Amino acid sequence: MTYTNLTRNGLILAGSLRPFVTERAVARDVAAGSLVRVRRGAYVERERWESATPRERHILRIHSVVAATSKPVVIGGMSAAALWGMPVKGPWPTAVTVVEPQERGGRSAPGVRRTSVGFSSASLVEVHGVTVTDLARTTLDVARVHTFTDAIGSADWALWRKNPRGISVSDLTEELSRMAPRAGRAHLERVAAFASPLSDSFYESAARAAMHLLGFAAPELQVSMRDSQGEMFPDYFWRDVRIAGEFDGKEKYMRPQYSPRAPGETVWQEKKREDRLRALNLGVVRILTEHVENPQRLESLLVSAGVPRIAGR
Repeated sequence: MTYTNLTRNGLILAGSLRPFVTERAVARDVAAGSLVRVRRGAYVERERWESATPRERHILRIHSVVAATSKPVVIGGMSAAALWGMPVKGPWPTAVTVVEPQERGGRSAPGVRRTSVGFSSASLVEVHGVTVTDLARTTLDVARVHTFTDAIGSADWALWRKNPRGISVSDLTEELSRMAPRAGRAHLERVAAFASPLSDSFYESAARAAMHLLGFAAPELQVSMRDSQGEMFPDYFWRDVRIAGEFDGKEKYMRPQYSPRAPGETVWQEKKREDRLRALNLGVVRILTEHVENPQRLESLLVSAGVPRIAGR
């Protein structure tokens, strides 16, 4: 049978099926493979599940947890990041993070990770009909469980000047000041101090962080340059040595939020821009995703291009 008219937030909930479908019929469809069980009492049609991205599957899990309780539920951590649309490195967790007051005494259960850490100081908002930690807190919670390089990729997105729900650096530092001291605070302070609203993609940001860890001089970001054809904004610019850097990871070509053009056209436009930069008597270094994921390759690339290091490092 079809469940199209019985879905809520993409889920088919057992409670809404009872007037129309028997439990035996649902079990039969699960066994036949036409339904996927997300958690007890929550299902999704297989076609939808198989076409969903890992983030979308995690969001379905979130909605299944919210639907399973009559109490208010606050979603935090990586789960809040999924609802915010924040880019993160690594797989999405199978367990949904629920943040709640310590006095509730709730325990983690299969598919649910409960925590009371930071609940008292967290600001809460609603995203896609779900109560979540605000973007500043979510950014710091994500940073806590990632390396500096990967944390900057997420934090820069939260600050991104083109993000309609973005926050400011001061929002991030103020949120950090409200958080109780605990292990890892120095890491969060470092992330908050380094994050920038000027990078246009996760790996572009991560590359900048990796350069910093390798001891290279900090580039200026998105500097305006003009020629007879108009204005350009290279991703990185080392003014003293007249070197422009461009990040060329495939995400820049495949994700419409970074470029609305077709991938082939974007590649061509990037090549034309490189030629224009070289015509301004600039050196150009192209950084790929694999350079970010292999610091030794990134170091060799930047050294060969003549990118300066910070004195004493």
